[in-house]
Amino acid sequence: MSRKSTTLLITTSVVIIAAVAFFTSNRNNPTSDQVAGSIGTVDKYRSEQINSSDVAIPGQTPTGDDVFATWLNDTATLEELAGFMGRLSPQERLKFFDRATPEMAAMILDRAPAAAKASLYNRATPDERVAMMGRMAPEERTAALAKANITDYDRLTVAERASALDRMSLEEKAVAFDRATAQEKAACLGRCDVTERAKFMDRASVGERAQVLGRATVAERASLYERCTPAERAAVAGRMSIEGKAALLDRAAVAEKATVFGRATAQEKVTMYDNLTVQEKTTVLEKINLTADDFGRASVDERATFLDRAAPEERASLLDRASAGEKAAMFDRAPETERTQAFDRALVERASAADLERADLEKSRK
Repeated sequence: MSRKSTTLLITTSVVIIAAVAFFTSNRNNPTSDQVAGSIGTVDKYRSEQINSSDVAIPGQTPTGDDVFATWLNDTATLEELAGFMGRLSPQERLKFFDRATPEMAAMILDRAPAAAKASLYNRATPDERVAMMGRMAPEERTAALAKANITDYDRLTVAERASALDRMSLEEKAVAFDRATAQEKAACLGRCDVTERAKFMDRASVGERAQVLGRATVAERASLYERCTPAERAAVAGRMSIEGKAALLDRAAVAEKATVFGRATAQEKVTMYDNLTVQEKTTVLEKINLTADDFGRASVDERATFLDRAAPEERASLLDRASAGEKAAMFDRAPETERTQAFDRALVERASAADLERADLEKSRK
C-alpha cells in the first residue's frame, strides 16, 4: 500500500471514530430538562396538562388521536367520572383538587357561605388582609371600619391594621375575602387542614370537577375509574365522544377488531372494503379465493358475506378503514362487557405506561 493510500485510510478512520464518539456522547448526555432540579417553592396549583406524548407506550409513536390522549380530553367522559368523586376519601379527592389553578379554586370558593369565607379570611397573612381591604370601594371600606370601631386605620402599620381588622364581624370578613385575588384565595385555602380543604372543594359543580380532572395525572384518573361498578364503567364508555370510541377500537387486538367487524352492517363492510388500496383489495380477494369480477358482480349483501370469510387479520385491516362515526356505531353495538373490557384495557395500559415513564424520568433527574 502506498504512503498516500495509508494516509488516506488513517484520516478516514479518525473521522469515523470521532463521529461515533460525538453521537454516542450526545445520546448519553441528559438534556437540560432532564437535569433541571426543582428551584424555589412548589406551586401546588400549577397546571400539569397531559398530552399523548406524556403517556405514550414505549415503542409506539404517539398520534393526535391516540386512545388515551383522546380519553383524557373527552369532556363527556370527564363529567361522568366527576360524578363519582364523592366516594373518594378527603385525601384522595384533594389529590385531584390540588391540580386546580388558583382561578378554578377561587371560582369554587366564591360560592362558599359567609362563615366559610370568614374562616378563610382568618388564615390570610397581615399583608393579604390589608390588600383585601384596600380593594374595597371607599364607601364600603369606610362602612366596614366604622362597624368594627376602627377609627385610626390610616395611621396604623400593616401589622396593626391586620390586627385591627380581626375585630370585623363574620359578614364583613366574608366581604373582604371576596376582594382577594385568585392567588390569595388559593393560598388561604392551602393553609386549611385536609378535611376543611376537602369540604370547600366539594362545593365544585360537576363541570368544575371535570375541569379539575382534566389536569389530573393518568394514574389519578385510573384510580377513580377503578372505583366504578361495571355498570358505571359501561356508562363512562358509552358517553365517550365519537373520536374516543373510534380510538378505543383502533387500540383493540386483531381478534377483537375481527369480531367488531362482524357486527357491521353489510353496507359498512362494503364501504370499508372500498376504502382499501388496490393492492389491499387484491390481497383480501386472494385470501377468500374470489376474483375481482365475481366480487364486482355480487350484491352488497353478498359482498359482505364474502368479506366475512376473510381471516381475522384482513377483517381487522378492513375495520381500520372505517370512519370514526362508523367505528363509534360498531362500538355501541358491542355487548356491555366487551365495551368496558376495551375501555379497561386501554386505561390500564396507558396508566401503566405513564407510571413507567414517570419513574424513568425521575431516575434521569437524580
